Amino acid sequence: MMKTQRFSYTPMPGFIGGMPFVDIQLSHNERSISASALTDSGSALNILPFDVGLELGFIWEKQTFPLDLRGTLRDSQAYAVLVRTELAPFPSLDLGFAWVSRPVADIRILLGQVNFFQEFNISFYGHHQVFDITPRSR
Repeated sequence: MMKTQRFSYTPMPGFIGGMPFVDIQLSHNERSISASALTDSGSALNILPFDVGLELGFIWEKQTFPLDLRGTLRDSQAYAVLVRTELAPFPSLDLGFAWVSRPVADIRILLGQVNFFQEFNISFYGHHQVFDITPRSR
């Protein structure tokens, strides 16, 4: 069983303190990219920006599972996609993402309630600028 891993917040220019970003590896078919994702307990879904999805080889016109988004993304088109995700040192797993019609310049990769927070227990310690991630027991 994997143990809890502690991560430091990432400093953000113009922002007091930092934000809980993690480095992840995203894969789909034969394509793979490294990215930084915001661990966001306020996001209902994992979010994948449009250009990141294209880089992974997804084809917008071939998507068949549309999503109805709310909040700040309510005016954006989105489709559900499954992405192999690795957050070292944990084993890789498939996460569902809302592939959104907005570029990474507008929206970050987000790890949200569905289904990142269903696969991991997250504890934030904002005062100390650290957070812990523990994989769920299987």
